[in-house]
Amino acid sequence: MPVDPAFDPENRELYTTLMRSPDRYRFDHAVATTYSLDFETALAIPIAIVFRDAENRNEMLRSPLALLQSVERMAGRMAIYCDRGRIKETRPAAARLMALYEKTITEVSAPGGGAFHPKLWCIRFQPERKGEPSRMRLAILSRNLTNDRCWDLALCLDGTVKEDINKVNEPVVQLLRAVPGLANSVTRPPAPKFLPSLLRDLQRCFWDDLPAGATKIRFAVNGLDVGTWSPHKGERLAILSPFVSGDALKHLAEGYDDPSACQLVARANELDCINHAEIRTLDERATEYEEEDRDEACSADLDGLHAKAYLVERGSRLQIHIGSANATTAALLPIRGGRTQNVEIMATLDGPKTRMGTIEEALFSDGFQRLLAPYAPAEPPEQDAAAAAEKALEKLRSKIAGLPLDLHCVQLTEAIGLELEVAGKAPPIEIPEGVSCFVRAITVANEGGYDAAPLLSGMEPRKALGAVPLGDVTRWLGMRLRDEETGVELAFTLGARLIGLPDGRDAAVLRAHIANVENFFRYLSLLLGSLGEGSFLESETAGEGQWLRRLGQGGASLLEPMVRALSLGSGELIEIGQLIKRLQDPDGGTSIVPEEFLKLWSSFAPLVASKGARQ
Repeated sequence: MPVDPAFDPENRELYTTLMRSPDRYRFDHAVATTYSLDFETALAIPIAIVFRDAENRNEMLRSPLALLQSVERMAGRMAIYCDRGRIKETRPAAARLMALYEKTITEVSAPGGGAFHPKLWCIRFQPERKGEPSRMRLAILSRNLTNDRCWDLALCLDGTVKEDINKVNEPVVQLLRAVPGLANSVTRPPAPKFLPSLLRDLQRCFWDDLPAGATKIRFAVNGLDVGTWSPHKGERLAILSPFVSGDALKHLAEGYDDPSACQLVARANELDCINHAEIRTLDERATEYEEEDRDEACSADLDGLHAKAYLVERGSRLQIHIGSANATTAALLPIRGGRTQNVEIMATLDGPKTRMGTIEEALFSDGFQRLLAPYAPAEPPEQDAAAAAEKALEKLRSKIAGLPLDLHCVQLTEAIGLELEVAGKAPPIEIPEGVSCFVRAITVANEGGYDAAPLLSGMEPRKALGAVPLGDVTRWLGMRLRDEETGVELAFTLGARLIGLPDGRDAAVLRAHIANVENFFRYLSLLLGSLGEGSFLESETAGEGQWLRRLGQGGASLLEPMVRALSLGSGELIEIGQLIKRLQDPDGGTSIVPEEFLKLWSSFAPLVASKGARQ
């Protein structure tokens, strides 16, 4: 009897649940790859890890102090790689926090000239009890690290690190080992220090029970070597892909004599020039699906198709291929005749139909069927001026994103001057006539930007981008391209290499967010919240005077969790000590940390130092 349908649209998980530690384990390190990224979604990841048990995580996502504290804790323990030029435009407030997170995110490019398109998370968890093995989680996704609301798929595997090598994982290991080297060779940052040990553990990780009734699993990567993955041929094929191309569909359909043996679900606007046997699309009415009957989020909240999957029936077995690859030329076909090739990752679940079901049972469940509609061909849209302009701006984006950029910091009297230059011997980029290109420091609000054309075309060696406070210095740049005739604009974020960054930038970011005594105590509540009683957490909303009265009455709301932290040796007090040092005003101004707390801290500091020395 087959298991429950693997593609039921009501079988949903939040992206951040991928970060939840198994029972009696804690988060250790993680590496992720994505095509596109926005800072707001990236900031939600450390919140999900640090405050995994908090009931008010949505409220914490709106709290700069909660974001600040989680980013501080996770910096250096995560690495995220995305396609160059595909970080979305962001608000200055989020960009300021990303100054503490900027070493975590690296832009890379596909060696085959296409897109860097794999979407995965590889996470290691360490046991809370000595003697227990490390655990790992591998998620293969169709979803980017953005707040997109499309219908996506994820394969999530949990496993245990053992002594033997699991050769099944080698394609994933090779991908993650290669990724740091795909950054621009001129400005390439070093690979994260934790990556070698994480990959050694991944090589020795054996996965628990496989989902969807599968008995075998395989992984494949396209775009890194001469081999190109494609689904094995069988008797029947179903394709789930938002984006398609005629050449790729022809390649996939080869060997299927009966046209009805191939089924395709894709976006309607992708299909107007495609001829395929049986085509269905996500019904526009899907956004109204069972809305009147629901109390919580369900498939009615989905907005368009972004999932990628290929299902093949081969004799008595079913294969489900899930991952990042669309049914397009760049994703599935080898480089030939001027083609470019994406970097993609796919996972294959393989098992008997008696466990996994047929294509109809696994994919086309009743719930999924209700979201589909037969494809009604329409006339291909005419290429209007706006569409042509957008295509031209995309090409220009790719050229600009490929440049190695250096952002020089110049110490001024009361601020830091920023000057941008193209590093190395990169060839100049000619900005087409009628197109404007602007660049700005991303932490500057409501800034139109500076004309970047003279710098990019080689007419100017450097471009001054104004001056900002030390706490607003970050390597992220806001780029904006505009076609003057049509008004079409394209905005995105690029990373540069910071040159001459003054000492104390991270501390300045902290001081900018923890700007008064009340915020200092709020921040302590986040550091110690899991160790305190309910009254301590509830008092997070209290004003400054309330905090001081509690502290003056013996520090009842702080003393108990601080004592617990000392006895557990869990690191919170070390963080508090580091925080106090970093919040000291380098110019000798008034300290944010109140004297009464410093007196309390003076009794803990020697004990913390002594405990740390013994460990």
